[in-house]
Amino acid sequence: MLSKWKKVGVIGVDAGLCWIGDPCYVVAKDCDEQFKSWHAFCDQLGVREKDGVSVFPYKLGHEGLGIAVSTGYGDGEYDVFVKRDKSGRIAEAKVVFIEE
Repeated sequence: MLSKWKKVGVIGVDAGLCWIGDPCYVVAKDCDEQFKSWHAFCDQLGVREKDGVSVFPYKLGHEGLGIAVSTGYGDGEYDVFVKRDKSGRIAEAKVVFIEE
């Protein structure tokens, strides 16, 4: 049984996109110098569009490096929620871009 959704913070967005993936594969210590723009970042990683989502492949070509999704209303702050399992480990996470 998982816990109920609990707000754990917010993410700030300035690119109108939310990245989901492990940052150790894409961010170096000098990331400000490594990527001059979002397009340069996407070009270097070989981004593909799939069902309206930007899909980032590993260097070997298969999917899984990460994805980027639009953030509802674009730039701003968005609430982040988690559900935990019985032992307290995070089982699910969600970002709410548009409240119903």
